Amino acid sequence: MQAEDDDVSRLSLQTICSRQAHDLHRVKLLMPALCRVNSGKKRVQWGEHGETADRTQLILFPAGYDLHLANYPDNGRYLSQILYIPPSLIHRFRQHHPAPLARDKKPTFCLALDHELLYCWQQLTDAFEKKFSRPLLEHATLGMLLMLQNRGAAEILLTQRDDSLVNRCQRLLMLDPSTPWTASLVATHLHMATSTFHRRLAAEGGSFQEILDDVRLGNALTALQTTQKPVGQIAIENGYQCPSRFTARFQKRFQITPRALRQAIKSAGVVNDGRD
Repeated sequence: MQAEDDDVSRLSLQTICSRQAHDLHRVKLLMPALCRVNSGKKRVQWGEHGETADRTQLILFPAGYDLHLANYPDNGRYLSQILYIPPSLIHRFRQHHPAPLARDKKPTFCLALDHELLYCWQQLTDAFEKKFSRPLLEHATLGMLLMLQNRGAAEILLTQRDDSLVNRCQRLLMLDPSTPWTASLVATHLHMATSTFHRRLAAEGGSFQEILDDVRLGNALTALQTTQKPVGQIAIENGYQCPSRFTARFQKRFQITPRALRQAIKSAGVVNDGRD
């Protein structure tokens, strides 16, 4: 495994459908994302700050925030598309389009879709749906980021440190969440002593178990929402050999069981528009 490789193939567009309203607590995206609700509404809550988006807005999701999300169907149908942007592409954008970051600015998650943003989004999603080449998809994504930066809205996507040990650890674990990862194994892959690994994570405000849970549960949540894989298979693919343990950890984190979430999206049609 190459822990330092940030696999650009993780650039993906996914579709989320549901028939029933549902809440998800402590959702932490490990890479920035853009989302458009095509039917219904999505509520985004971070601490005391909350916003609600419909089809007239674009949602900007930063990496690393603990978010409370709620999806509300319209006439029995909630439908949204979400674009996950890998850190390497964010880094490339920052290199070519540097801009000062106002880090004390309050985050704004929802942005009105004007004609140019809507055009860029439609071109981008169309390119994914037609399975165009990777360079074209990356180019379209960079163009979308440039339009957001021109509106002073991109910084919420650009502030994550992609060189931090927490992020390096996340990228390694995301290569294969099913591996029986231990702190010593990860430290070996990252070429440092286990004690140094723990100390540096603590200095960044993280811990190995927290990062492992973020990766495994976040990956499982995405699979539940965007694939039709059985819950037991999703558990195993994310390092949980015991289905009941997976259910308990999932419910503790998101305040909903995997089967209840599946019931909410049942018959809504699960589609993954990312490229394999």
